[in-house]
Amino acid sequence: MTTRPNLFDYATKELSQDAMICWLLKWAAKEYREEDPQLAEVGVDLVNALLAKHDPDLEVEVNEVDVCQQWERIDVLAKINDTHVLLIEDKTGSADHSGQLERYYEAVRKRYPHTNIYPIYFKTGNYQRSERRRIEETKHQYRMFDRCDFLEVLKKYTGTNITLTDFHDHLKRLECKTNSYENWTKGTTVGWKAWQGFFKHVEKEFEEEIRQNKVWLGWGYVPNKAGGFLGFWWGGRSYDNAEAYMQLQVEPWKVCSQHLCFKVGAHHAGSAEQDRLKWECHQRVKSVGGDRVKKPGVMRRGKTMTVAVWASGWLAFDTNGKLNINETVSNLKEAESVLKQAFP
Repeated sequence: MTTRPNLFDYATKELSQDAMICWLLKWAAKEYREEDPQLAEVGVDLVNALLAKHDPDLEVEVNEVDVCQQWERIDVLAKINDTHVLLIEDKTGSADHSGQLERYYEAVRKRYPHTNIYPIYFKTGNYQRSERRRIEETKHQYRMFDRCDFLEVLKKYTGTNITLTDFHDHLKRLECKTNSYENWTKGTTVGWKAWQGFFKHVEKEFEEEIRQNKVWLGWGYVPNKAGGFLGFWWGGRSYDNAEAYMQLQVEPWKVCSQHLCFKVGAHHAGSAEQDRLKWECHQRVKSVGGDRVKKPGVMRRGKTMTVAVWASGWLAFDTNGKLNINETVSNLKEAESVLKQAFP
């Protein structure tokens, strides 16, 4: 069976998503109810889903919608009934920068000094849990509206508008690719989105430690001349003006290219000091980890150094060759325990 072309396989930029958001919000206006009742209903549902991020009990009867794009560089600005203003910063895979969220809020406050403003950070790409916390703790309390939130709104649509069904299918495919780590089998190549989904799962497993400030954690893409890799970092143990931490390093286009590394960051050390730290930290990890850890193939000095790697496979599979996520997480926590003992 041939799958028809999807517009959003080609309209991949954030501006395309901006346009979809504006388009749907505009359909919420009362004047379009008879034009396409189902599409108008999705527009109203989106308005109320965005407002509910600030107040779950808030639901408005939408009459007028005034939508503006790129005013003062704001992605989407929507005034609802002259009483509510949605300030939307739209992202796919990127993150906010340069204090833009605060600037945008202040600009909107000056334009609408007597109107309720609801700032939204609208993101359909995968993101770290720490990004949500940071966004929602900003001075003006932006609220995250993510891909799952958007899918929850779009799934109610039963009409045939090809633009909306294409966009809905596009988001569903992103979600399926992200969650496909649940069906990994041994020896198969795994894509970027699936690794991001795996990292998101592991984040949840460390959530209690993060909440208690016992561990820091982050993940993302690291570029290099070989094509880059996806990294997942956690731990953070101070040692002799350096920092020891754990790193998962994966290259999704390769089979069996997943490394669990003990790293040391020595950003302020000179060459001789880096050499000393490299071997000293290797011995500390080895003395605790024993046969569970080994020397990396090459031990280079530098601002960040791999001083040891997990000796056996940290990804665990059951007897049928399917990923055992619980045992895999146990392996990661066992490696973290070695780090903690080596650098108390």
